[in-house]
Amino acid sequence: MTLAITAKLPVCEALVAIEGHPLPTTIAVEAARQWKHGPVAIIPTLEHLPYPLLIALKRPDTDDPRLVMRRYGAAARALLREQVASAAIAIPKAFGPDTALSIVMGVTRGLYRFDRYKTKKPSPLPKITLTHDAAAWRSAAKLALPVAEGITLCRDLINTPAEDMGPDQLEAAARRVAREAGLTIRVLDAKQCKKLGMGALCAVGRASTRPPRMIVLEYRGGAKRNDVLALVGKGICFDTGGLNIKSADGMLMMKKDMGGAATVLGAALSVGKHRPKRTVRFYLAVADNAIAGNAIRPGDILHTLGGATVEIGNTDAEGRLVLADAVALAVMEGATRIVDAATLTGAALTALGRARVPLVGNDERLMAAVEDAAASTGERVWRMPNDDDYKDQIKGKLADLKNVGKGGEAGVLAGGLFIGHFAGNVPWAHLDISPASWADAENDLGPDGATGTMVATLSRLAGGC
Repeated sequence: MTLAITAKLPVCEALVAIEGHPLPTTIAVEAARQWKHGPVAIIPTLEHLPYPLLIALKRPDTDDPRLVMRRYGAAARALLREQVASAAIAIPKAFGPDTALSIVMGVTRGLYRFDRYKTKKPSPLPKITLTHDAAAWRSAAKLALPVAEGITLCRDLINTPAEDMGPDQLEAAARRVAREAGLTIRVLDAKQCKKLGMGALCAVGRASTRPPRMIVLEYRGGAKRNDVLALVGKGICFDTGGLNIKSADGMLMMKKDMGGAATVLGAALSVGKHRPKRTVRFYLAVADNAIAGNAIRPGDILHTLGGATVEIGNTDAEGRLVLADAVALAVMEGATRIVDAATLTGAALTALGRARVPLVGNDERLMAAVEDAAASTGERVWRMPNDDDYKDQIKGKLADLKNVGKGGEAGVLAGGLFIGHFAGNVPWAHLDISPASWADAENDLGPDGATGTMVATLSRLAGGC
């Protein structure tokens, strides 16, 4: 896909215009007729316009960023279905620079496809030109492009089968991002993690032939050395469930269990290209949760980097374990705010479905900032409680903590607040992206599979869009 941003409409095969764009009467009547059945009208122009095809969009009832994003995503899906080679999207003059991110995200997400393993490649993606006569809008759209790149990267990483996206390959992807975005990178291998005291990460990854590691990227843009935002991602490249093995159906999609790391890496690409005036570190806790004779067992007690001991109630609650060490490392290295993203619980699907991402945290200002960032990018979160009663669920009997709460009760909070324990007094927020990171069917924002949710939110939070 080629996405250009210009002031004038180019010569191309198709025009995308939203309600209010001047159209010949016959075409406007046909658009209104089709809008009775849906917001996207597909109309051959029969030489009434200098474009063979018109994609006419009904204007959303509100200017909500998500609705704008979905409308333009639907237009992009229509261009794919019509196998258009080139198209111009006429942005109304009334659309200010604040709409640019939503439109760029909508178009690029709508055009996304994952065809790495197809022996017969589909036709090339269309060349798209966004046109607006205001320089401020065009500048905002160009700033949105790195966010779109980060989302695409995230989706590609998650969609890749675990055979080709193990710890080595995820590390290689992180190194590519570091080179492309001008970030520093360091990788702590399994021996170094063990020496530092990351007993939880090492325990989760020890049964795999693909060793665990901690990957840390850093963007240095802040003048204040004591102001560091840490973004932390769960990178379980495949999750069997360990000795508490998952069902066949439950294991089928566990290539996506590194979705938190992919999300943070997508945000790292965006932040590095935007060069905000703050320092941001990105922590990827990477491992396989495999099964072997040396796998961790229910009842085992682990020693974590943060000093707390953890009793294992279920080996399938491994994501919170690797994040415990990652968050503890972020604290040790001076993070002043921490946000983690993780495909953590199935309970998130029960609680909120795929429409919103559960948000848990310990700091009002940070959670409000996450909510504002999500709202402005067209993504959606929902704040969950953090009462002490929920924290009581993860208190250990033989150890300081246990890695599961009461069966069937407040699973999102048990997992989230377990991670939060390791943040201590540092402002912290947790995003359980498990259901929202994966679409089970095609929609306006792309095919079934990885969605790239929360890349834009984390980028905005870090000043990267």
